[in-house]
Amino acid sequence: MYDFSKEVTCFHEEHVRLTNGERGDMKRRRDTNHDRIVAGLKELGKPALVESINQGGYAQKTMTQPPEADEDSRYDIDLGVVFEKDAASGPRTTRGWVRDAIACKATNLKNDPEVKPKCVRVIYAEGYQCDFPVFRRTSTDTGWTYELAAGEEWVASDPRSMNTWVDEQVSARSPEASGSYQLRRIIRLLKFFAKVHAHRRGLKFPGGLVATALAVEAYRAQNGRDDLSFRETLRALSYRSEHQPVYANGTQVSDAKDVDRIKRLVDEAKDAVQRLDALEGDDVTDADARKAWRKVFRHSYFDEPVGKAAAAAFETKSIPGASGLAAPMLPSAAAAALSDAERADRVRAAAEARKAAGAGERPWAG
Repeated sequence: MYDFSKEVTCFHEEHVRLTNGERGDMKRRRDTNHDRIVAGLKELGKPALVESINQGGYAQKTMTQPPEADEDSRYDIDLGVVFEKDAASGPRTTRGWVRDAIACKATNLKNDPEVKPKCVRVIYAEGYQCDFPVFRRTSTDTGWTYELAAGEEWVASDPRSMNTWVDEQVSARSPEASGSYQLRRIIRLLKFFAKVHAHRRGLKFPGGLVATALAVEAYRAQNGRDDLSFRETLRALSYRSEHQPVYANGTQVSDAKDVDRIKRLVDEAKDAVQRLDALEGDDVTDADARKAWRKVFRHSYFDEPVGKAAAAAFETKSIPGASGLAAPMLPSAAAAALSDAERADRVRAAAEARKAAGAGERPWAG
């Protein structure tokens, strides 16, 4: 496949991966809300938190920017908040404590905190979102065990295990020995790809842990070629059935709602592979590659650079039948639309006129 790895890697760094500033903004919002929970619980006379645990894309370093021109897209940060089992109440009530604690200490929020089935959510107007899953813990002979407040039940959960699993997969399967790892970049690219086409189609695609697990499942390493690795990862993904459950660290992370979402992602993967397969062959140009990747990610980064496009529009070209003479730059769109024969006639006429005026055999000299 035409080597477009440098451009794809630059695209990832500039438009997919969160900048350090964006990560810092997310961390500050997370920490501010954590402090609100601690202070609010105390003010309301509720049990105190005993622990907090980073989760999701922030902890796994796989968060992505929103698609281009998607003003409504959000990216979130997850922080699990933990109570002692004996201090917690029912799942819904305990989530309500966390919601009320934030609300009583955050009177300037544009949106009120929301109680969701598996977390408490704070949404910011700028597109940021902080989710706070609520856990209770129990001490055992082998350490702490955790349960998540999910709907009306406490469900066994290990909030740190997914972070560890992603880190292990990334370091073990990427071709690099250290530093920036390809698998993590491919996870980000696939999550971004899913966001792009979800926005384009106005439909839901796999997100969060399901998208991450799909990327890990389908990943195909290609040392030094993120473009090729991503295409082959999409190819592997395009072969899977949407009805096949998605697993992460041995735990099923997909459910019935994900079937249609996975099918949409698989269909888009098939289409993208077809476009990228067209980049095989010796006659593929940089412009061909830009056009194909533009369709894959729907991003103006892959448009022809303005300077290069302008140079191409005004470059001189050899014209058949013009005795090897170069055509002058054409100043208007109408002139640019002339046929080769018309251009050749103009070249000859200009050459003859200049020769008659004494310019000799160098019609474009002077």
